[in-house]
Amino acid sequence: MKITDLIAATRDGISIPRDDIYEFASAIGSGKIPDYQAAAWLMAAYMKGLQRDETVALTLAMRDSGTIIKWSDGPPLADKHSTGGVGDKISLILAPLAAAAGLRIPMISGRSLGHTGGTLDKLESIPGMNIQLPLTEFIELVEVNGVAMSGQTNELAPADRRFYALRDTTSTITSIPLISASILCKKLAENTDVLVFDVKVGKGAFMKDLSQAEELAGELAAISRDAGVKTEAFITSMDYPLGMKTGNALEVQESLDILEGRGPDDIRELSVRLTASMLCQAYPSRYSDTESAINFCELLIANGSAMSKFVTMIEAQGGDLEAFASLREAPVKMDVKASRSGYWNGINAYAIGEAVRSLGGGRYSINQIIKPSVGWEQLIPGGTDVTGGDILGLVHAESREDAETVLGKILDASEWDKPAEPLIREVI
Repeated sequence: MKITDLIAATRDGISIPRDDIYEFASAIGSGKIPDYQAAAWLMAAYMKGLQRDETVALTLAMRDSGTIIKWSDGPPLADKHSTGGVGDKISLILAPLAAAAGLRIPMISGRSLGHTGGTLDKLESIPGMNIQLPLTEFIELVEVNGVAMSGQTNELAPADRRFYALRDTTSTITSIPLISASILCKKLAENTDVLVFDVKVGKGAFMKDLSQAEELAGELAAISRDAGVKTEAFITSMDYPLGMKTGNALEVQESLDILEGRGPDDIRELSVRLTASMLCQAYPSRYSDTESAINFCELLIANGSAMSKFVTMIEAQGGDLEAFASLREAPVKMDVKASRSGYWNGINAYAIGEAVRSLGGGRYSINQIIKPSVGWEQLIPGGTDVTGGDILGLVHAESREDAETVLGKILDASEWDKPAEPLIREVI
C-alpha cells in the first residue's frame, strides 16, 4: 500500500492490514518516512482511532525496531507498569517482593512526568545508585539476583522515541491506541512471561474518568495477550496520594517501612495484590487462588525476605542505604493545619503532585535537577474526623519561602465529607 493511500485509509476510518501497518510503522521508526507524512498519519490515527489489529501491528513494529531481550532458562519473568500517580512507590516494593517469591523481575522504569512521580528519580535519591545500566549488565543482574531496575536503554524500542517526539509536537499524546503501543513496545521488548498493569483513575491520574481507564486497561491487556504474554490489568484510585509521603526520598523511606512490616495500609495492600497477580499467572498450579498468593507475599515481608532482596538489588547497582539513612532532611518543615472541623477525606492528589513539583521534587524541563528531600508528609489518614487546627501534615522544603508558596494551595485542595472510592476499582 502506498504511504498516501495508507494515510487516507486511516483518515477515513478504513482498517489497514496488519502487514501494511507493521511495514509503515517500521519505516517511521527507521526515519525512511518524512516527518510530515508520519505526522499526518498520527493525526489521522488520533482523530479516527485504530482497530485492535492495527494497534498490535504498530506495537510489534516499534518493539522489533530494537533488541528483544533473550533470557536463559529459569524462573518465569514478570514486570509491572503503572500509568502514573502521586505517592506511587509500588514498584520499589513489588520488584524485590516478587523476586523474593521466585520470579525474575526485569523492571524498566521512567522518570517523573508532569505532576506524577518517577521511579528512577526516587531510586536516585539513594547515594551511588546506578539506574542507567547497560543492557548486558541489566540482564546479568536479573539472572544473578532475580531483579534489577533501570531506565530505558537505547537498544530497546528505539522507534518509540521518534513516535513519541512526533506525538508531542502534533498534540496526539492522549490517543489510547498510541499510548498503548508506546507502553507495550518497551514492555514486550523485555520478553517477559507475565505483565501486570496498574491503570490509575481519578483527580491525580492522567485518566480522569473510569470509562477512559477501562478502555486503556482493556487495550493493554488484550494486546499483551495477543502477543503471547499472560496479563492482568488493575484499575486503581488516584483521587488522593498513595501512602502518607510524597517526594523522592520520602517515598523511599516509606517503601522501606513497608518492607520492614510497617507503613500505610493502602501501599501494602496494592503492592501485595499486584505481586500476587504475578504469582498466580506465573505459577497457576502452585497458587490455588489469589488469597494463597497474598498470604505468601505477606510472609515474605514478615520474615525479611523481601527486604533482603531489596538490599541486594540496591547494593548490586551501587546504592548505599546507610548513606541514604544519614542524608539530611529538608531544612524547613511547615505544618499544614485543618481549616475546619469535620470528616476529612484527604488532599486532592493532583494538587499534592503539583505542590511537590513546584518545591523541586519534579520537573518543568528535562534538564531540571531534582531536590530529593522535598515533599509532602501526611500525618492524619484520609477518612478521619478532624478538629479545626489539627496538623494534617508537613511540607518539606528547601526554604520557608518555598513552603509558604504551596501552603495555601494544599489547604485549598483539602476535600471533606464524602466517601472515597475503593483502592482497587476493577480487575481486567
